[in-house]
Amino acid sequence: MLLPDTERLKRGRAAVIECPVTDCRKCVSACGFTAIAVGEDGRPFSDPDKCVGCGGCAAICPEMAIRLLKDRGDGTYEVTVPFEGALPEIDDTIGLAPFGSGEPAQGRVIQPIPKRPGAFSALVRAVAPAEIIGG
Repeated sequence: MLLPDTERLKRGRAAVIECPVTDCRKCVSACGFTAIAVGEDGRPFSDPDKCVGCGGCAAICPEMAIRLLKDRGDGTYEVTVPFEGALPEIDDTIGLAPFGSGEPAQGRVIQPIPKRPGAFSALVRAVAPAEIIGG
């Protein structure tokens, strides 16, 4: 997994893909911005310069392997994650898996996004400390 560079993350959300499968490609089809391609290993990856951070890929992924990340510029990150079950409320706390070598973190929910028709999951946007990416 490769994280987009810090300057890119300051401009807005970008998808981070950690997909364990090589034959699905639903995210590639779902991306209307051609920001997702398939690497030589058969796994999808995101081009942060093309990604607009809409979250369509994260909502459609049956592996729940796509998250979006944005540097808020205040020592925290906005993290958008797929979410199953009852959506949390704004200001609720949720557990977030780390990016790369980061530490698991608690995030404060800033936006629950209900499951859209045709999507695999709902999404939740939360604010997390920089430690989530090892920062």
